[in-house]
Amino acid sequence: MNPQERRPLFSVKLVFGLTVIALGLIFMADSLRLYDAWHLLTWWPLALAAFGLARLAQDGPLSLRGHVWLAFSAAGFVHQFGPWGLLERWWPAFLIWGGAIVTLRAIFPQPKRIKRSKSLPPSPTPTDSCDPGTDAPQVRP
Repeated sequence: MNPQERRPLFSVKLVFGLTVIALGLIFMADSLRLYDAWHLLTWWPLALAAFGLARLAQDGPLSLRGHVWLAFSAAGFVHQFGPWGLLERWWPAFLIWGGAIVTLRAIFPQPKRIKRSKSLPPSPTPTDSCDPGTDAPQVRP
């Protein structure tokens, strides 16, 4: 594997796996009555922020998907911890944020990501054989 082809360590799959593990630990602590874990679930916007940051790390700083995750995270934090009515007054800020990202993407086009196809290895040709009794070149399964 070439160094250019190496996958980044911080990815959306990694964040998803760690989020599932964290939820499992939180629910386990609650079911064993070690801690009233429902208080920790008020921090759910952190998971959305982690998804957004993983997208930005994977796709670049102008990743639209990354900024959408971060916008939902910011809205969640405002809803969870902000004073009542704050989200209703400041929702246009999210429109401005989204418009700025779309405008920056139009000014600075992002390179297209090459989708790696998961092609199967070529099948053996008729001259190759899996039978040990033939003189054709042997193909190992």
